[in-house]
Amino acid sequence: MIHIAIISHGHEDMLIESQLCGLAANPAVTLWVKDNLPSVKLEAFCLQHQVRYTKEKPGMGFGENNNFLFNRIAAEFSLSAEDLFIVMNPDIQTNADMLRSLDQQMRSDSTTLATVNLYKDANFQQTDANVRFFPSLLTPFRVFKIRGLTEAIQKHSLIQNCDVDWASGAFLAFRPSHFRDLNGFDTDFFMYFEDVDICYRSYCISGRKVRYYPGLKAVHQAAHRNRSLLSPHARWFLSSFIRFVLRRSVVYPFTRGKISQSL
Repeated sequence: MIHIAIISHGHEDMLIESQLCGLAANPAVTLWVKDNLPSVKLEAFCLQHQVRYTKEKPGMGFGENNNFLFNRIAAEFSLSAEDLFIVMNPDIQTNADMLRSLDQQMRSDSTTLATVNLYKDANFQQTDANVRFFPSLLTPFRVFKIRGLTEAIQKHSLIQNCDVDWASGAFLAFRPSHFRDLNGFDTDFFMYFEDVDICYRSYCISGRKVRYYPGLKAVHQAAHRNRSLLSPHARWFLSSFIRFVLRRSVVYPFTRGKISQSL
């Protein structure tokens, strides 16, 4: 069974218009929506389409919300090694056929963490930089060259299925046993870099990076947050970056091969 976790932070109009990322009322997948800013309209829409909806514990961060949904799924279903747990942003547009293909290719590759090729438009012309290199303590010295604190991998060079350092939390697919081994997302990251962190811990534990499938495509209609130096998003972004690179340099080298995120 394919379980899709979607967190809404005031995205009710987007989710309703997109018919829940194009997956509403599709029996091939099970949709789970956690409403971080509870909306009567979204709750009614989910009820109408038999989508599992919860507005419990609003105000949590990205990772904690997804951990909450994973635990809710595990409590309701006996998750097996054959199931798939997908973390998906509300601004993703996809279809069940692509998700089934992802499931099959992950089985064929015996991989436990994967992503797909995200685009910014429905014609699949403008690529989304959803696969990147891990940042390090040296990254700030290269910030003008790479135009940010993380460096995108040039996807035009990735024409075959391959492994990449990390993939955006806009779309990450886990085998449930691996998500459990990782103890889910590290909730010390309220927002930003929780995806980098879980991909790096996955590499430390399994020795394998994120499997990237360039032939499997979805649309990511990303609306980037304002990161002016005075905005809370800028503060979260910078503090999360510092937290990750310090852990990568000081903590994680001593936890390689250990199944834990406890610090």
